[in-house]
Amino acid sequence: MLSAAVLYERGVEHGNAGRHAAARRVLEEAGRRTEDADLLARIGGTIAYIASETGDADGAIALCRSALETAGIAPRTRTILTSQLGLIELRRGDGEAALPLLTSAIHELGDDPARLGRVHLNRGLVYLERGEVASALADFARAAEAFVRSDEPVELAKALNNQGYAAMLAGDLIEALRLMDESRPVLAALSPVALATCDADRAEVLLAAGMTGEATELLWGVGRTYGSRGLRQAQGEAELVLARALVLEDAPRAAAVARRAARRFRARGAEGWALRADAFAIMAGVQAGGGSRALAGRADAVAERLAASHFDGDATALRLQSARVRIRGGRLDDARRTIAGVRVSAGTRVTTRLLAREVGAELAIAEGRPRRALAIARTGLDELGEWQSTFGSLDLQSSLVMHGRRLVLDGLRIAVSNGRPVEAFEWSERTRGLSSRIVPLRPPSDPRTADDLTELRQLRALDPAPQSADGRREAALREAVRRRQWGDRGSGSVAALAGIDDVQRELAWSGAVLLSYLWSGESLTALVVTPDDATMTDLGTWAPIRGILDGLLADLDMAAATLPPALERAVRASLRERLDRLAAAIVFPVLSRLGEGRIVLTPPGVLSGVPWSMLSPLTGRSITLPVSATRWLEQRQTALTLATAGFSAGPGVERAVEEVTAAAASWASSDVLLGSEATSERVSALAERVDVLHVSAHGRHSADNPLFSGIELVDGPWFGYDIGQLPRVPSAVVLSACELGRSAVRWGLEALGMSQAWLHAGARCVIASPAIVGDSAACDLLSAAHDLLAAGTAPADALAAASVSVGFSSSFQCYGAGW
Repeated sequence: MLSAAVLYERGVEHGNAGRHAAARRVLEEAGRRTEDADLLARIGGTIAYIASETGDADGAIALCRSALETAGIAPRTRTILTSQLGLIELRRGDGEAALPLLTSAIHELGDDPARLGRVHLNRGLVYLERGEVASALADFARAAEAFVRSDEPVELAKALNNQGYAAMLAGDLIEALRLMDESRPVLAALSPVALATCDADRAEVLLAAGMTGEATELLWGVGRTYGSRGLRQAQGEAELVLARALVLEDAPRAAAVARRAARRFRARGAEGWALRADAFAIMAGVQAGGGSRALAGRADAVAERLAASHFDGDATALRLQSARVRIRGGRLDDARRTIAGVRVSAGTRVTTRLLAREVGAELAIAEGRPRRALAIARTGLDELGEWQSTFGSLDLQSSLVMHGRRLVLDGLRIAVSNGRPVEAFEWSERTRGLSSRIVPLRPPSDPRTADDLTELRQLRALDPAPQSADGRREAALREAVRRRQWGDRGSGSVAALAGIDDVQRELAWSGAVLLSYLWSGESLTALVVTPDDATMTDLGTWAPIRGILDGLLADLDMAAATLPPALERAVRASLRERLDRLAAAIVFPVLSRLGEGRIVLTPPGVLSGVPWSMLSPLTGRSITLPVSATRWLEQRQTALTLATAGFSAGPGVERAVEEVTAAAASWASSDVLLGSEATSERVSALAERVDVLHVSAHGRHSADNPLFSGIELVDGPWFGYDIGQLPRVPSAVVLSACELGRSAVRWGLEALGMSQAWLHAGARCVIASPAIVGDSAACDLLSAAHDLLAAGTAPADALAAASVSVGFSSSFQCYGAGW
């Protein structure tokens, strides 16, 4: 029969792993098998912790205090119980009570690395809740060092995971992900509860990164796991994070989830946590448009209580939202006083600093001080850019745009209403530069990523719609690839915005005009910059234009299909009518200013699916679509030399072999991969050594993760992530593959897809289509374009001239700097 001491250790292991029911059974049995006062007291303290976790905080504290009062227990046992009581106070959200208990235990434990590590771990959590991130990191580091000495891998993993959480609060999402990934295998193997805890922490990092959809998906599962095991505190904490994830898309629902979390916390006596949930329910009400005096009063009252409980970060954010409510209600003096009482410094969380900029800009707008509002918005966007520049991942850089959306839209509205083209140009560039201003830093290729992409290809080649085990394996591989790229450090450098004078000089040199569209969320404005002047044209409210765009890609895709003659005529007539309405809305009002030459076109993300060359007033024009005028100007500083070309034909495309063979014949130096040669390995090697890469294959855009968009080669899809593995990329890329000019739009401002991945990696330009193009049309158009490219014509010019020569327009367009 096992001894009470052995059963006690097993009970502790079950509790640490989140197996609370098993822990309680084993601990109670241990208590029945001993009369040792010290062991009984320790058993009682651990049962108290289990009671706290499963919803009885008051009972847990009573149990722990009762154990502390046990007569004759050793000082060391008393110290352990003191630390246990501190942990229970921490879990109920009373950091004020927990901190002295844990600090006292640390002073008394001496050199007992295992127990000392646990107490440092718990005190670090108190500091985290109080927003004292530096102190938390120091305690987690001491805990990790102690667990290394005591050889406890599970506890070490907990310390590392908590260090990751603290790094997230400090804004270092890369370090957060690295530490969480390092600790996850150990913790996830313990129990479903431990796995849910890993997922909950990871969801907070995703939320900080702007990936709200993915965070939401994780949190629903986390909440179910906690709820099914009666872990109400943990369930409430997950619901509170879920509310934050939901707030931008569905503020009323977010408020309801936060209120539910508050009820859970209060039911178990966790008033500190309940206050935090109350605060977020109020903030969700503000997000939903609330502006009443009552809402502001509730915000002030809760903020005061949060500050008194040392939840300073939550209190600061709530006070800023309280000021926003007062601004909306026209109570500007009250708003100024509220803002004056908020202290934001370089040590404040970057998301809170950005919120302070938003509210400051809103106050300046309400005061009729647009110049001050623009200055505040610039400062905020510069801070966001500095943060983004720490990430090497294009995926992360673009998702962080969420945190600058309000600042950008406020800046655009002011610039448009001021009617000054120079100012409008600056804000047009700021909008487009949210990710593109980050100076790329390409890390070396990663053999692990290459292996995972190869396995993904094999799985997809075996089963294009994988099920069961294959589907789970594919999901795991995709996550591993993406997570690894998130770990890439950025350059830390943000490019300066181009001035309008510099752009005008380059426009004169290249015989072009700049056509930029400014989307403010409610309206659309066109800015035309010529070598000599700049003008703005109001295109009206956004809703009618959005109505024309709805269904456009579906119409384009249908028009490319092989249909019975009568249906084909009807589909094409419907598409033409839609395109004509779109041209009337956004091109004809500025057509007289565009001249007859080239066009540099910079649309916002919401216009990313427009096939510009198919709009009748632009048919036959040489158009290039850079990510921004700043980026176009930068790319123009390097000569575009296209001397060698490489071609590949993927499987299943009717005229692919004819297309690439005919195109290759135009070049004096070219390589062609056909049939079984068209593998991802061979195409990657080809891409590294040529100036122009042309791939004719089926393509698939992945809306949920654009960098997993892929070109179908003989051994499976060649992904956007494969581009990051190339040590060198071609200057020009031609993707004769349906959908691969398509982009996923993030927060309405920027777009991300296969074309953007090539440009981010260093390609000068990409010819691709945002919609499906028929095989015959692609073959004829692109073969004609290569005749011109090989003769020295710039890509955008070649595409336009080829369209005229073959007698039809298509949705192919040139992204980047096409001349």
